[in-house]
Amino acid sequence: MENRNTQAATPFSIDDSNVAKWALPEGAIARLGRGSVRDMAFSPDGQYFAVGTNIGLWLYELSTLSPIALWETDRGYIDNVTFSPDSQWIASHTYLEALRVWDIENEVCIAEMEFANKPDRFGLTNPIFSQDGKRLVVFNERERNMKVQVWDPRTGAPLSETQIQSTYYVYPTCFSPDLRLLAGMNYVRDNRTAEFIAVWCIETGEQIARLNWTGERFGRLCFSPCGRFLAVGGAEGRIHVWNVESENLEETYIEDQDAQMNPYYPPEGGLIAAVVFPSQSKVEIQYLEKAEKIDTFEHQSKYGFVRFAESGTQLACTDSGEIKIWRKGRPTDQTTPTIQGHTRAVTVGSLVLTPDEKTIVATYWGRKAFLWDVSNQGARHPTEAELPDKTYKVYLSANDQIFATSRDEDTPKVRTFGSNEPIAAIPFPESELISTEALAPTGHRFAAVDRDRTIHVWERPSPSNGGSRRKNWEKCSVLIGHPKTIQRLAFSPDGKRLASISIDRTALLWDVDTGEQIAEMDLPRPPSQGKRRGRYTDVGIAFSPLGDIIAGGHQGDIVLWDATDGKTLMTLPQPEESQRPIMLCFSSCGTYLASGAWWQSGLQKVPIRLWKVATGENIATFWGHTTDVQCLTFSQDRTLLVSGGYDGVIYLWDLKPYL
Repeated sequence: MENRNTQAATPFSIDDSNVAKWALPEGAIARLGRGSVRDMAFSPDGQYFAVGTNIGLWLYELSTLSPIALWETDRGYIDNVTFSPDSQWIASHTYLEALRVWDIENEVCIAEMEFANKPDRFGLTNPIFSQDGKRLVVFNERERNMKVQVWDPRTGAPLSETQIQSTYYVYPTCFSPDLRLLAGMNYVRDNRTAEFIAVWCIETGEQIARLNWTGERFGRLCFSPCGRFLAVGGAEGRIHVWNVESENLEETYIEDQDAQMNPYYPPEGGLIAAVVFPSQSKVEIQYLEKAEKIDTFEHQSKYGFVRFAESGTQLACTDSGEIKIWRKGRPTDQTTPTIQGHTRAVTVGSLVLTPDEKTIVATYWGRKAFLWDVSNQGARHPTEAELPDKTYKVYLSANDQIFATSRDEDTPKVRTFGSNEPIAAIPFPESELISTEALAPTGHRFAAVDRDRTIHVWERPSPSNGGSRRKNWEKCSVLIGHPKTIQRLAFSPDGKRLASISIDRTALLWDVDTGEQIAEMDLPRPPSQGKRRGRYTDVGIAFSPLGDIIAGGHQGDIVLWDATDGKTLMTLPQPEESQRPIMLCFSSCGTYLASGAWWQSGLQKVPIRLWKVATGENIATFWGHTTDVQCLTFSQDRTLLVSGGYDGVIYLWDLKPYL
């Protein structure tokens, strides 16, 4: 497969306040957001703060929290980040690729450790420098391939490899400060809960201790500076401390049951913790051994990804669209400093341009929304009057109204952007719904799928019949016919027809008024591709704004159907790197079709293709997102294409050269 690179394998560093234009891919005007956070680290000297994201490695000046460099943009997906003890180097691991060491001052990669064996690329833990900086140590936690590997960080030469004796999955893990011990949480894949914590001797690979821990799998492990004690916290409000040598449980600290506990041993001794309280929207820093609260700050997300500085006097915590940096001893009346633009494992789920095209309204997985200013690339959370706190998806109607769907307890709701009151309260339990939904461009019909693969369609009560816009909508159709999970729905512009497509490539066209199936649309079987060989595939579907064409995408080609009878009009063959073009969007005039692919092995960036509908010609291809394209929209004049991805960023693409 051709490996497409849109950026040279060199660092990108520039003194430029407009970060949205740093290291842009060809054809892009701006990048909104700085990517989903995968790891964070403070430099030991307190000068730098690094953030590994889905789009690359960001380096910040810690005193000002200003970005000073963006590296590793070829592939992005920086899984792990670690500074050397003297703060001169930074090690980063790119998912499924190499482990690299960067010289910060000279902005050059001084060593690259590639993995010839494919299994070695999976499951790598955070690389750790030895205290003298002469070794770089990493653990591979994959079952049947568990081993500790050691390299020379100055040259990339391998120094040693130790096989870890284990017959089970372990995650997460941590090394003791002297790199003699490795601790890991054993878990059961079937129920994803932990059974115990194992401790190994790195020199021999033998298990030397077994510590009793039962509960949730994603715990947080931390050795004491002397290496004799191991603290383990989780999301169930408890921290256990064991004596590793005797295997005795020394202490248990308990908080609220839903508290996320993040233990840390600072160099001067003692045990502290960052406690995230989802129900109270706050984070507390506690001195556990003294039962003393050190500080507290506001936190909006349900959970937070937390990293302590080596000194224990600073902490980074991801929140909704930002990273908060806590410093010990800060004035109580001072707000917590933040770095804007970073999300934590949050995907751009849907987006629309406001009619004046000055603002992008975007929703993110986790039901959070942002309003992006197109001109200055800034973002803010919408007010409650603009959008509800938990917005699921946004739609642009045929008359340029913006609609939003949300979930309020068990009731899906529909409202217009900028209005406090919902125009629909759908009387259907959320527990029975799956994620598939669609709103008609007219705004008067809403469709959702239940767990039995039945499509339910509601419509706004007619005012002539005494109906109110703000009362529960009435169910008008129940559509049954899909044998497998329905993945996408799309209404015709007038809302009278509905197209649906399921994972077995069954594409159906429905008459919503009668509830009858109009046609089954032919979708060719895709070529067999390794593990994806079989009946099921990722699929997408979209109606033309003119109502005359339906586009369908799957593990293979894009097919255009006649929207009246479902007959095939044209097939758009896909290059090898676009074998999953399932995100589809027509321009408002219906002349152009944009398709966004999902990531597949061998790609560094994922393609977005622009097609001329009348001829099937691919007139432009853009390479920017590092993983799945999730949503697309055109500006009204067709000169701008906006894309959102699983990588947590939005790109603005200039279409003028291609129209």
